Amino acid sequence: MDTFLDVVAAEKRQQVAKRRDALPEALLREHAAQLPSRASFQSALKRLPGAAISLITEVKARAPGRENVRSLEPEDVVEDYVRGGASAVSVLTDEAYFGGSLDTLARVSRATDLPLLHKEFIVEPYQLLEGKVRGASAALILAYYFDERSLAEIVDAAHAIGIEAVVECSLYDELPRTLAVNPRIVLLNNRPIAAIPADPTETYSRGEAANAGRWWEEHSALQTWYAQGDRLLISASCVDTVKDAELIAGYPFDALLIGNAAMVAADRRTFVNSLRVGASHQQ
Repeated sequence: MDTFLDVVAAEKRQQVAKRRDALPEALLREHAAQLPSRASFQSALKRLPGAAISLITEVKARAPGRENVRSLEPEDVVEDYVRGGASAVSVLTDEAYFGGSLDTLARVSRATDLPLLHKEFIVEPYQLLEGKVRGASAALILAYYFDERSLAEIVDAAHAIGIEAVVECSLYDELPRTLAVNPRIVLLNNRPIAAIPADPTETYSRGEAANAGRWWEEHSALQTWYAQGDRLLISASCVDTVKDAELIAGYPFDALLIGNAAMVAADRRTFVNSLRVGASHQQ
């Protein structure tokens, strides 16, 4: 039975094919090669001994089953995030389910010098180039879409064009092939997005912040991977309160990615700052 991610992947391949017809990959690659690199995503987020966990805040108009904002003004959102103390910004560019666009990513890149994560359902290297030319520092790669060999290939493709690859796992069985590739950055999703059915409306909000601790405590291979010392570990989703941030900061995650909660906060700047200060108590 198809999952939500299966449905999205089919849609993405059709969309990419149309965009590639309009702008051939060779031309897009040439453009990307001429652009300077943005600030390093990994360097901005790495948690040094005794330091507080870093925050990645997300620009996201909506999610399945919920609306965050009726009209997205990314420049205003990013200003709030920067003033609240975010270390990086994630930009969701999927339009159908999350109300984003590549133009949103470009607007955010013009509004801040912080490193940017291109958060998309990436199934082809062409999408990496699309993010690069719009200012992304890093791209989210869902392990669900790739076997070990193809995962290594797309991670290498990202590095070849100057994009940092952030490999996401949302199910335990995705972790072995991810660690076999030995990526520099791993994101562990507290929401099991890869298990969500084709219609995500009623089930997209599943998950809890406590899953972060389970990821860490139940997988010795993850601890071994992280012990290399030059790796970055991110916990994402289900961070709604200061208590959630404090809980996750008690584990050796370098950064938290906060999406819906930051977008819907009445005062985004104050909310982000409260998470940053709260999490610092667990340093």
